[in-house]
Amino acid sequence: MRILFVAPKIPWPATDGGRIAIYELVRHLTERGHQAAFLGFGSPQAADELRAHAGLMWAKAIPHDTATNPLSAFGNLFSPLPYTAAKYKSGAMSDAIRSAFQEELFDLVQLENTHMAHYLGLVQQHNRPAVLRLHNVESLLAERYARTIAPPFSWYVALQARRMFQFEARACEQASLCLAITEEDAERVRRMAPDAQVAVSPAGVDLERFHPQPMSEEPGTVVSIASLNWPPNVDSMRWFRAEIWPRIRKEEPTARWIVVGKDPPTDILGWPEEDHSIAVTGFVDDVRPYLNRGSVVVVPLRSGGGMRLKILEAMASGKAVVSTPLGAEGIPARNGEEILLAPPDRTFAAEVVRLLRQGAERKRIGKAARAWVERYGWNRIAEALEREYSALLETRPR
Repeated sequence: MRILFVAPKIPWPATDGGRIAIYELVRHLTERGHQAAFLGFGSPQAADELRAHAGLMWAKAIPHDTATNPLSAFGNLFSPLPYTAAKYKSGAMSDAIRSAFQEELFDLVQLENTHMAHYLGLVQQHNRPAVLRLHNVESLLAERYARTIAPPFSWYVALQARRMFQFEARACEQASLCLAITEEDAERVRRMAPDAQVAVSPAGVDLERFHPQPMSEEPGTVVSIASLNWPPNVDSMRWFRAEIWPRIRKEEPTARWIVVGKDPPTDILGWPEEDHSIAVTGFVDDVRPYLNRGSVVVVPLRSGGGMRLKILEAMASGKAVVSTPLGAEGIPARNGEEILLAPPDRTFAAEVVRLLRQGAERKRIGKAARAWVERYGWNRIAEALEREYSALLETRPR
């Protein structure tokens, strides 16, 4: 098949969950013999690197500023579009899609993320199937986040959630096929857009790159890995620091916590000066050395949604993971077998302490996690998606 991918960013370097989810899927599809091209917002240098690493026919970067602008966000109060979608609307991207169709004959186009739904109609004008891949149900993320913050910001976010719901519902019904990352998200899409064609295509993990390294584990070390430019992740780290870490330290005075993630806010950067048991790395090129040092990996998410790739990577590394149920949403591992789920209260601290003290239990869960997560290898996911593509093309009017 010849596939054009259109994305809100060039997924190189593939250093966060969103980029990894795009890059690995594209790379594995090309390795399976498909021809693919790529359009995304970003730099030409990143596009060139992506083309080389992912085996693409070509990759083009479209110049467009998608950074959040407070004045634009305020002005969006008078727009019917949600702000996080409106800022990805670009005439230059529309022109690039038209040009791509003039130069190549594609079997289908895959739009990555709800924010790129602006271009569904343009693709369909060229009589090609438009696949919309939802990395999250964005309206749900906004709705959940609004509950964790105070007015007046909560009012603004709640308004954005309502607008995003309407935008997503229209987009999902317009798309030739809507791909959800989790079964839970697929059910949400079916409720919001009953006429949508929906399939589940989960996120995956590189099973060769992430594998157990038991000799690297450092006793008493807790690790969290999350992009700290995303508000739900920042909220989870602040909550863990204020409510959970003191309880863990009271029970295990020698415990250490390593916070790994790009763009930490100023207050989080200052934590090591306030508490020498905490280390904050900021951006790292490779999370594996930090992941392998951990005795326990924690995911204390209280808002958000989608599927945490960092949980899959931790499981592939043979690590015992303690997560809130929300943090592990979309990962149907069994609580107490391949993962430990704990509510965002003192129970979370108790489970972390228990695993820090019980090495055999840690190893049992880590071993079971590795065996379970092997079903999420990217090649298997790409193979399943091929079948969805084939079914879509077979039913398409000729």
